[in-house]
Amino acid sequence: MLDLDAVFQIGFRFKFFYPHDFMNPKYLVLPAILLAAIFTFAQNDEFGKYALFEKTAKRAEAAEPVVTNLPLKLDKGVRIGLVGNTLFDRMHQFGHLEALVQQAHPGKELVVRNLSWAADEVDLQPRPANFANAEQHLTAMEADVVLAAFGYNESFAGKEGLPAFRDRLTTYLEGIKAKAYNGKTAARVVLISPIANENVKGAAAADRN
Repeated sequence: MLDLDAVFQIGFRFKFFYPHDFMNPKYLVLPAILLAAIFTFAQNDEFGKYALFEKTAKRAEAAEPVVTNLPLKLDKGVRIGLVGNTLFDRMHQFGHLEALVQQAHPGKELVVRNLSWAADEVDLQPRPANFANAEQHLTAMEADVVLAAFGYNESFAGKEGLPAFRDRLTTYLEGIKAKAYNGKTAARVVLISPIANENVKGAAAADRN
């Protein structure tokens, strides 16, 4: 049986022994091995019940899509899931959006979970082997509302990629709107666009919005 305390002690000693070189790739090998061992162990040990694996995590049942009206009206205890690309992924470090949502709905005790993943596209979301997908995570958190941020990575296909993006986005929305992640009704879905460019010295980026 893997001694997790020993693993963590080794990892911390290793980190502090090389404080100035820790981000050097050659010093990341042991931490990577330790994380892989912990992840593998999680699938077989008691705390593995808290992890979500693609082969075993629950999937949402089909449901009749509902209309999403803006501005959103959020009842007490509503559960909001954030999915999408780096726009949301960076919010793991900066919680401004969640803070503003909570501030706008005092006393509602809203639940917000950030399930985004850097570089995700609507139909291209690679994950480690046996890692539960975004919809399985939405099911686990019982999402009532889904905020989806897509479009930036797809924009690198240029104007000629727009028709394909429309088709891909339509297929994605048809799928996500027809699932009862909360186990009762289909989720309301709001699309979040990429943030606009600004004109700066040497680059008229806003002219290309």
